[in-house]
Amino acid sequence: MTQPDTVDIAEVVETQGASWFAISTFLLCCLVMLVDGFDNQAINYAAPLIVKDWGIGHELMTSVFAFSILGWMLGSIGFSMIGDRIGRRNSIIFAVLAFGVLTLAIPLARNLAELSALRFLAALGIGGGIPMVVALTADYAQAKSRGLKITILYIGYTVGSSGGGFLAADLTPAYGWKSIFLAGGVAALAIGLVLLFALPESVRYLVLKRKGQERILAIARKLKPRAAFDSETRFVIQESVQQGMPVKYLFTDGRAAMTIFLWFALGFSFVTHFFISAWLTTLLSEYSGQMTIPVAQRTSALFQMGAAFGIGMGWLLDRRGIPAVTSVMLLGALPVAALGLVDSGTAVTMVLAAISGILVLGSAPGLNAIAGMVYPTFMRCTGAGAAFAAARIGALIGPVIAGSLIALHVPLNLIFIVAALPMLAAAAMTFMLDRSMTPDAAREMASKSAMARH
Repeated sequence: MTQPDTVDIAEVVETQGASWFAISTFLLCCLVMLVDGFDNQAINYAAPLIVKDWGIGHELMTSVFAFSILGWMLGSIGFSMIGDRIGRRNSIIFAVLAFGVLTLAIPLARNLAELSALRFLAALGIGGGIPMVVALTADYAQAKSRGLKITILYIGYTVGSSGGGFLAADLTPAYGWKSIFLAGGVAALAIGLVLLFALPESVRYLVLKRKGQERILAIARKLKPRAAFDSETRFVIQESVQQGMPVKYLFTDGRAAMTIFLWFALGFSFVTHFFISAWLTTLLSEYSGQMTIPVAQRTSALFQMGAAFGIGMGWLLDRRGIPAVTSVMLLGALPVAALGLVDSGTAVTMVLAAISGILVLGSAPGLNAIAGMVYPTFMRCTGAGAAFAAARIGALIGPVIAGSLIALHVPLNLIFIVAALPMLAAAAMTFMLDRSMTPDAAREMASKSAMARH
């Protein structure tokens, strides 16, 4: 009796050609990131109008923001663990439909308590969508372009979050603040329905869990149409699946140091990221008194535009490995510190803000990509989700540090020096992350320097 051919599904993914299946899967993931970014920022665009409509103080919105961040963090971890248990596809669809419905429900809130509760529940799905989409993209991407594809996903998120501001500016004068959530909810539900019919499951996940030979065969044929796969072909993957909660495996099999350094690298980088993002306009205008508010706003916009460099960071990551991210973060501390050493009313400040954005915001997608690449298939969602939650802690700390320094009337030059220090810490943590990679993680990263050490 002829034995069926045995094929490594990872090899199929690595040797796949260009196909509509691969392109459409990636575009669907980008759509999830886009609507995720829009719905995540919706509360920020609506907040001033809610305050005015309800006749409340601005400070009372703090609870809404806090519950939103808490939901985002818990969703990142919770949905990611679900994704590793029941699959990426079903979890992504569930998350998108959930935050779509709950975002649509937000206009029904009659007070801050109801608004906080609805926003918390919506944020669970919003936070859960990102790491699962990253994991699915990583599962289908070839090693040579994995970092680039994951960083492009974050450009989709940026388009959604920033584009939402322009849409809100057009909608709210005529239809009020509720229109922002109605638009975001409808868009999420529409995309969720498309995903229901078009989004495939991760083929790596299917093989690992030994689910659906016919589904695996159909996907393999789409990835490599010219390959002679038939019903007798047996697909395997050179990875093991562990029982129990995936989160515990973040700290077993030699992953503890790698996980901790990844979390601290993301956390520290987000301290600087949100320190500058939240307070740059105020620091350059009202605090220093040397820039008008419109000029300071444009300067802040130049900083935010640096996120577009994430594509370049992904390209560098694929070709130079983790050391490229370390170098960019190390360099990022310099222009941030220099912002406080020049006359804030000059064009030099705008140039420094742009360079700071390129290095600070541009390096962040590189770390996010690493989070989606260094863990094995059975726990990739959980690994990415836990890392994103750690980053959100840094996002909380950064603005608080800046606000405290402003309240203490610390000189502007010292404020920016303090803002730069977390980037140095992030670079150190990223360096240690590279040194602590497990052999399996190094192979996943396809980093020559990492592989050489093992």
